[in-house]
Amino acid sequence: MIYDFLNMSAFLIAAIVILLLVLIYTLVVRRNDRFRNKVFIMMLVFSLLCACCEMGKELVRFSIAEPARVLLILDILEYFHSFFHVLIPVLFCYYIIRANGSHRHMNRLLNVVFFAPGFLSELMVLSNPLHHKMYYHDADMALHGGICMTAAYVIAVIYIIVGAVNLIKHRYAIARRRVYSMLLFFPVSLTGMSLQLMYNYTKCEIFAISLTMLGIMLTMENEDERMDMACGVYNRNELRLFLANVLRLDIRFHVITIRLTNYDILMRLSGTSGVDPIMSAVAACLVKEYNWYRIYRSSITSFMILSDMSAEEVERLSEKMYVRFLEGVYVEGIDTPVAIRMMRAAIPGDLSNIEDVMLMVDGPLPPYEGRGIICGEKLKYLTRSNDLEEAMDRGLKNGGFSIYYQSVHKIGDLDICGIKALVRLKDEKLGTLMPGEFIPQAERTGQIRQIGDFVLGEVCGFIKNGGLKRIGCNKVYVNLSFVQCMSPDYALHVISLVESYGVDPSMIMFEITKPVNKDDFEILERFMKMLKTRGFGFLMEDFGSGYANVEAIFTLDFDIVKIDRSILWEAVKSESGRVVLENSIRMIKELDRSILAEGVENSAQIDMLKALEVDYLQGYYFSKPMPADKVEEMTAKR
Repeated sequence: MIYDFLNMSAFLIAAIVILLLVLIYTLVVRRNDRFRNKVFIMMLVFSLLCACCEMGKELVRFSIAEPARVLLILDILEYFHSFFHVLIPVLFCYYIIRANGSHRHMNRLLNVVFFAPGFLSELMVLSNPLHHKMYYHDADMALHGGICMTAAYVIAVIYIIVGAVNLIKHRYAIARRRVYSMLLFFPVSLTGMSLQLMYNYTKCEIFAISLTMLGIMLTMENEDERMDMACGVYNRNELRLFLANVLRLDIRFHVITIRLTNYDILMRLSGTSGVDPIMSAVAACLVKEYNWYRIYRSSITSFMILSDMSAEEVERLSEKMYVRFLEGVYVEGIDTPVAIRMMRAAIPGDLSNIEDVMLMVDGPLPPYEGRGIICGEKLKYLTRSNDLEEAMDRGLKNGGFSIYYQSVHKIGDLDICGIKALVRLKDEKLGTLMPGEFIPQAERTGQIRQIGDFVLGEVCGFIKNGGLKRIGCNKVYVNLSFVQCMSPDYALHVISLVESYGVDPSMIMFEITKPVNKDDFEILERFMKMLKTRGFGFLMEDFGSGYANVEAIFTLDFDIVKIDRSILWEAVKSESGRVVLENSIRMIKELDRSILAEGVENSAQIDMLKALEVDYLQGYYFSKPMPADKVEEMTAKR
C-alpha cells in the first residue's frame, strides 16, 4: 500500500521538494526587494500549496475508509487547489511583464483587460459548489473536470502564450542568455498541463510547474551577473539593458548621477588599495536611504539612480542626497569626506539616447561652478562632447582637419627661428573648432592618435617640401598629448612615420603638457629617451600652471621650457607677478634649460623678457596662427 502511494505521489513529492528548496533559497538570499521578486515568491507559495493539496488528496484516498467523509475532504482540498492553481499562470505572465519593464505601458484599461480572464477563472472556481461545472468527485473518488475546467485551462494556456510573446517582443530588456533559457520552460509548462488534462492520474502538471519555478530562479532571479559584487547594487551592463528597454518603450523617467571626484585622495587617506571600500560605503548609504529606487554602479567612481517619480519628487530627492553627502561617509569606521558632482536629467527631454545618458558618467565634467546639481541647460555640455566626437570622425574621414602655424622668434634680433604647428577642425555642422575644445575630447575617446598622426604627417610633408627653408628657420614645434605617449609602441610609431618622409628628426620639437603623477614620469622618461637618441627635441609646455610642472623639470630631460602666458601677463600687472616670473626664469636657467615665453603681445613685454634673458618668444605681437602659405608670405615681406 505504501509502495502504491509513493508510486502515485512521486511527481508530487519531487515537486514539493523542489518548490521548498527554491523558496528557502530565495528567502535566504533575500531576493525580495522588487515587486517582481514578490510576484515570484507568490508563485512559489501558490505552487507549493497546490502540491500540498494534491498530496493531501492522495493521503486521504489511502488512509480514510469512510466514502462520504473522503469525498467531503477531497472536495475541500480540490477547492483550495483550484483556487491557487488558476492564479499561477496569471502571475507567471505578469512576472514576465514586470521583468522586462513592459508593465509601464499598461494603463488602467489594459490592466483590467489583462486580469479579467484570471478573475473569470477564479470566479468559476469559487462558484463551483453551486454548479459543479469546474470539477466534481464521483463515488470512486476520481476527479472529473467540467466545461469550466476546460475553459480555465484554455485561459491558462493563453496567459502562457501571451507571456512567451511578451518575452520575445521585449527580449532586448533582458540578457539574451536569460531569454533563451526562459523560453525553454514554456514547452515544459504546456506539456505538463496537457498531460494532466488528458491523464489526470499522472499528477505531472505541478511537477512541470516546479521545474519552471526552478528555471526562473536560476535565470531571471539569479542576479549575480547583474550585480556589482563590491557594492551590492546593479552593474553597468544591467544599466545599459534597462536604459535600452525604457527608451525603446518611450517611457519617461529621471536620472540622478553621483560622481566621486576625490577618490584618489580618499584612497590615500583610508589606506586602501582601491576605490571599492569607498564606493561600497557610498552604495550602502544610497541603498539604506533610497532602496526603493533602481541604483547602479555606472563606473568605477560613479553611481546612477533611475526613477519614474515626478520631476518635483526627483528634485527633492537629489537635493536631499547632495546635502547628505556633504556630511561624508564612514569607510572602515572612519568618517571620510567625499567630494561629489551630481547631475539630474529628464529622459527624454534633457537627454534622448543611451550614449547621452552614459556621458553623465563617462563624459567630461563641466568647469567647477561651486555648489549645486548640474541639470537643465547646464547638461548641454554632454551632448556637445558627443557632437565633438562625431565632428572629429567626420574631420578624419573628410579632410576637415588643417594645420596652422605661428612663428617663434629669438630674443636678440627677433628673427624667426621656428614655427609652432597648431591643428584646426572645420566642421560642416559645428563650424571652426579650436584644439582647446576638441583635443581633451579626443584624448578621452582615443581619437587623439589619429589626429596626432595627421598633424605629424602634415608637418613632415611641409618640411620635406622645403617649407622651413622658405620661411628661414629650422624647427617645427608639434604638440604631443601625454595620452599618446602612454601607448607602448608609440615611440617606434613616431620614428617610423618621420623616417617614411625622409625628414631630419632634429627639425621636430615635441611639446608635451604636464604629466599627471610620478608614475607618468617613468612612462614619459622612457618615451623621451627613445626619441632623443634619434635626434628629436622636447619642450615642456605651460610651465607654472601646476606643481607637477615644477617636479617634471627636475625629473625629465626637456630641452626647452615654455613659460605659461598667465605668468607673463601677471608680471606686467603686479610686482608679485614679476617676482614669480624672475624666479621661475632663474631656476630654469640654473637647470640648464632654454626658455620660451608665450603670450607676447607688446614691446613692453619684449623689453622685460630681454632684460631677463629668455631665449625665445611666441605670441600675437609677431603673428597669429595662419596657414603655411600665409606664414611664407609674412616672412617674405618681413
